[in-house]
Amino acid sequence: MYMPQLKVLPNAVILEHQKPLKGETLVQYAKRLSAQVDTSEPFILIGTSLGGIIAIEMARIIHPDKVILISSVKHRGEMPAWMRAMKHLKLHNLLSGQNFIRFSNANVKRLITKRDTKVARLLMDMHNSADPEFVGWAINEVVNWKGGEDYRKDVIHIHGMSDRLFPHDNIKDAVYIKGGSHVMGLTQSQDVNKAILKAIED
Repeated sequence: MYMPQLKVLPNAVILEHQKPLKGETLVQYAKRLSAQVDTSEPFILIGTSLGGIIAIEMARIIHPDKVILISSVKHRGEMPAWMRAMKHLKLHNLLSGQNFIRFSNANVKRLITKRDTKVARLLMDMHNSADPEFVGWAINEVVNWKGGEDYRKDVIHIHGMSDRLFPHDNIKDAVYIKGGSHVMGLTQSQDVNKAILKAIED
């Protein structure tokens, strides 16, 4: 997912998603993931989509110099109404992790442009190799995420104006990427990388 970004951030460390422990909440998961970060030197957290939500929670614990979100949300209010409603309707409980992966594969082409066949293949590989248990857990935790507006106000939020999962109309105080989809880190990597580097330099 971050191959294009590693070209301009060669010293970045990728934190792989861990298998959630039984009964573990997203906040508890973020705390466990935070233990992998070397906080002895200045550091920045960058998170995409679910990783951005986790980065927000990690920032409450380990206090990075900066937090950069890509195609994500800073708090629950930036989620689309249908996603917020799922918490009360519980409809997400009808969709298993495996079924979500199948559904997601069928909609990969809706997230990207038709010319990005290489990206489409990469996304298909990522979805097919995903752990259904993790996906099911992640869906439930995002739907139920409390995520209030008490996040750090200096968060740098890079967001695509054609993001269908998190529509940009709900996103406030962001660096908007024209035509950027939910996977713009891959499809419009030059624009995203430029925004990341500017955020770091500033």
